[in-house]
Amino acid sequence: MLPNTILRITLWVVCLFSLLTNLFVIASRVQSLIPVIGNMFSSAVSDKQNAFLINLAVADFLTGLYLLAIGIADAIFGKAYFLSALGWRKGLICKGIGFVGFLANIASILTLTFVSVERFFVIVFPFSKIRFRSKLTVTICVTIWAISGAMAITPIVLSEFVEKVFGFSDICLGLPFVYVTEISKYPSLNMEYNFNGVVLQTVYYNNDVQGVQWLYSQIVYVYFSATCVLVITICYIAIIISTIATKRQSGRPGNNKNELKLALRVAIIVGTDLLCWFPVILIGLLSQIGTIVSTDTYAWFAVFVMPINSAFNPFIYTIPAMQSKKRNETSFAA
Repeated sequence: MLPNTILRITLWVVCLFSLLTNLFVIASRVQSLIPVIGNMFSSAVSDKQNAFLINLAVADFLTGLYLLAIGIADAIFGKAYFLSALGWRKGLICKGIGFVGFLANIASILTLTFVSVERFFVIVFPFSKIRFRSKLTVTICVTIWAISGAMAITPIVLSEFVEKVFGFSDICLGLPFVYVTEISKYPSLNMEYNFNGVVLQTVYYNNDVQGVQWLYSQIVYVYFSATCVLVITICYIAIIISTIATKRQSGRPGNNKNELKLALRVAIIVGTDLLCWFPVILIGLLSQIGTIVSTDTYAWFAVFVMPINSAFNPFIYTIPAMQSKKRNETSFAA
């Protein structure tokens, strides 16, 4: 299933990292979720942040579960995977794993988008009446999961009517990397397996025309994700410009050190989003002109590139805030 040992090691490292760090975030913040639900009309910033960050941590934890499932399946099948490849892709287990991975990806990027929009209004328009009160925040979080669930179940529904919804995907995600074209141009896609020292080769003929499954993957992983990343980038650029401009207009001397910290934090937030989604968007666009990536590349995207955010989000959004809160409490006590 996974083509080499390095990829297997990478999968388990990223998997455990995502599971443990996001479980820590959920455990540390879940106690704050009850007041948010209990006081729907609260406007406390911490309440809104807790709701969004718990939402984000749950989505990223699901990414870890997706990787865990792929890792276990790879360990079970081993080198004999090729004997069960076709049955695996069509089976309910693979569809269920794909649902979890798809759900986690969409829920995570949507939550990050709404976090960016909420901070945009708070910082850029501090006196605006537009505020994400707790009732609206909870409604948004529920809506995120409803939208993500609907988008994740769609490939499974399509698979009942259209073959090869997941393309040549052993890792159960229909990424927009395999361009479906005429057989005369791309006659086959070859895959090799080493079984007990004997190299066996399977040939998958690419005899489909461009279909609804490829179009849906393009819409979600290229255009939808690109829109979310663009909104996040614009919001944080506006935040840093507004913060610097407000300081200068107030007549206070600029603190280059604080401005540098803000710029670095924004660069990390936007940079991890771009690192996660830009390669997917780029290769998805290239697939529209006939580019086909190898199955190795497909697997690397699923176990390393896509989970980047799930691994780093706790260190970007939660852990620094907890450290800052602890320093403030220590300073107050002193």
